[in-house]
Amino acid sequence: MKGVTSASSILLVLGRSQEQPASASLPTVFLHYKFFEDHLNITCSANARPAPVISWKVSGSGIENSTEVLFHPNGTTSVTSVLQVKDPKRQVGKEVVCQVLHLGNVTSVTQTVHKGFWFSVPLLLSIVSLVILLVLISILLYWKRRRNQDRVLSDSAKDYFLELPTSLGESHGLPTSHWVRNVLIFANEICTEP
Repeated sequence: MKGVTSASSILLVLGRSQEQPASASLPTVFLHYKFFEDHLNITCSANARPAPVISWKVSGSGIENSTEVLFHPNGTTSVTSVLQVKDPKRQVGKEVVCQVLHLGNVTSVTQTVHKGFWFSVPLLLSIVSLVILLVLISILLYWKRRRNQDRVLSDSAKDYFLELPTSLGESHGLPTSHWVRNVLIFANEICTEP
């Protein structure tokens, strides 16, 4: 069975605690449901002495029922009935009634099935993979752009700022010069590059 997408529960306690081994006890009823990828499980549990009987009032088709009985050392009996709905979308918004018969009394617990967040595991994995891929592409593009900017700056620095050492120019009697954007500057004169 694949991931649970929605769960809800109702707990109805009538009478004494199950730990008292005295006479008959009123039932403790628990109703909840879980959505799976391809079906819906609706579970009704009742715990009492003597054993309770669970029945359902549910509309729709394609519903299978399974019941499990568990006897406890203190004399109580737990009965769990699970309805498996093959088409869970049809059951959304409809009421489910779990009826527990115990010592001639009927206890009904009603719950409306709500869809909650419906998603599939493959869809979730696809979305996460896509987000990771987009982040990696963004990092790669940022790194490439940054690398190109560094390369352009280092290349342009060679073109824009070519200096003759002052000591070399002065020792040979030449004026000090600097290349700035393909323009040669002599003292206070500006000459374009030949």
